[in-house]
Amino acid sequence: MDNAWRMIGDLVSNLTSVIVGILGLGIVGSLAFGDMLGLDVIGNITSLVETLATNGVVGLLVLAVLMSLVKS
Repeated sequence: MDNAWRMIGDLVSNLTSVIVGILGLGIVGSLAFGDMLGLDVIGNITSLVETLATNGVVGLLVLAVLMSLVKS
């Protein structure tokens, strides 16, 4: 059973790494070429940060959880 949980944890970790890499590529592409394929990556990130900032402590807690997921 421990092996199954470890495998699931590895899968989630690998998917998170891929998503963070794609996000980084989207940011660089957006800075270099503008909106790529109609996706406004920087605008979406700005909107997310603005939403978290307006929610006060709850937004801070959500940001902490997101950062812990990205760092693992």
